[in-house]
Amino acid sequence: MTPQAAARSPLRHIGFRMLLLGIVGLFAGYTLLLPVVPLWVVAQGGSEFVAGAVTGVFMAATVLTQLTVPAQARRWGYRAVSIMGALFLGLPSPLLLLATSWPGILAISLVRGIGFGLVTVCGSALIAELLPSSALGRGSAWYGVAVGCPQLVGLAAGALLAKSWGFGPVFAIAGALPMAAVVALARLPMVRPAGNAAGTRLDTARSNWRPWLVMISGSTGFGSLVTFLPIVFGDTPAPASAALFTATGAILLSRWAAGSLGDRLAGAGRLLPLGVVLCVLGMAGLTVATAMHSVALAVVVTAVFGLGFGTVQNDALVVMFARSPAGPASVAWNMAFDGGTGLGAVLVGAIVAGTGYAAAFGALAAISLVLLPLAVRGRTGSGTKLSEDAG
Repeated sequence: MTPQAAARSPLRHIGFRMLLLGIVGLFAGYTLLLPVVPLWVVAQGGSEFVAGAVTGVFMAATVLTQLTVPAQARRWGYRAVSIMGALFLGLPSPLLLLATSWPGILAISLVRGIGFGLVTVCGSALIAELLPSSALGRGSAWYGVAVGCPQLVGLAAGALLAKSWGFGPVFAIAGALPMAAVVALARLPMVRPAGNAAGTRLDTARSNWRPWLVMISGSTGFGSLVTFLPIVFGDTPAPASAALFTATGAILLSRWAAGSLGDRLAGAGRLLPLGVVLCVLGMAGLTVATAMHSVALAVVVTAVFGLGFGTVQNDALVVMFARSPAGPASVAWNMAFDGGTGLGAVLVGAIVAGTGYAAAFGALAAISLVLLPLAVRGRTGSGTKLSEDAG
């Protein structure tokens, strides 16, 4: 790539623009149902544990599928794998209306999780495959916008629309959106990962375990929020949706800010410790808000958490790109994001049965606090691939 191309905004790359358009549709279909399917489980008489297990099964299928994506991408290319993921994610969604027992809901969630696993790894890997290293921070920020805008609308609107319109229309919309994304995905360039990534997995784990654990701590809190806030404040769905809206809006804002600053800082991951501190404060505040059953306080503290988690998302991804090839780094980051999201749902669902929501959210705050030293040590300094490329 020429120096002139490297200096361009990431949006000057047509392939990257098509990626962003496709990601908007894919994540819109995903996020719309993330808080709705647990509500559907409860509406069919299921317990909070089963409601959390639905998200957990979805994310478990996602994580296991993500491990297979580098091999599939080498064989078929990122474009074909992304389109296949969109089909798996979207086509089964309307069938949820026919699934009135938890085994059927779990089965559909598993299939949708496979699709989500395919598209998430392809999407974040293509940031590094399509853009020069000098634009990775900005590219990650724009990717965060493409992911965050559907979350901003979908997470807040999903539960509210299900209450107002019924579950059927929401399931149908969530199925149609990934199908629309196929139009953009079909225009992606034919890109395959270079070389054999299998030998780099151990190196990726050795290089990235600190930012990986930090990322998991943030996504665990995120999974608990999107799964259980609509249930905790089920008697007031509009304010609960407002809390999800502010959280996702804060994630979008802080990921954009962190990405814009990241390319200007001497080394990736400089903002990781700040992100973790904000996550801890947000989850600790949610413990108080839940105990007081205060929606107003929940709106404020979820925004604080969102500011922290958006920062962690962007900086952790750029650190991993600095230390590992695009494919393995993307797998590691997405496994942390999606595995943590599922873990948060299952963990809180299990704790709630014995101690209640306040204790569950408090436990997640404590976990993030314990991992703060890893955020400090997980930053990238001199001698890394990123710093060498940046000169």
